[in-house]
Amino acid sequence: MASTPVQEAADGPVLSLFNKRLRALKKKYNRILQMEESIAQGKPINKEQEEVLRSKPSVSAAIDELEKLRAPLSSALSEELDLALSRQPQPQPSSPSVPDSAENHESQEGATAPWRIC
Repeated sequence: MASTPVQEAADGPVLSLFNKRLRALKKKYNRILQMEESIAQGKPINKEQEEVLRSKPSVSAAIDELEKLRAPLSSALSEELDLALSRQPQPQPSSPSVPDSAENHESQEGATAPWRIC
């Protein structure tokens, strides 16, 4: 189950990274299962494949741990995002803007402009 860029954007960077790591571990676990099937059929494996096979318990444990943490993490991130959004000040309704010339005229009274005739 590959996630789309839209889904990754909705999940946010934390869950996106989390899901990528989980997918990579599952892919490695599937390769281990395929190697085990090859061994059962009598095919020889090399030293690197033996090392990968020995990592099966740690890969399985990591997958289990990430799957258990995904739901609480997703919930916590959602709550944190909701809290952050609720703390942001709500935008004020826009009112007609006052022309800058009226404000600037008051603040520049007494100042001499180069075009002003005295």
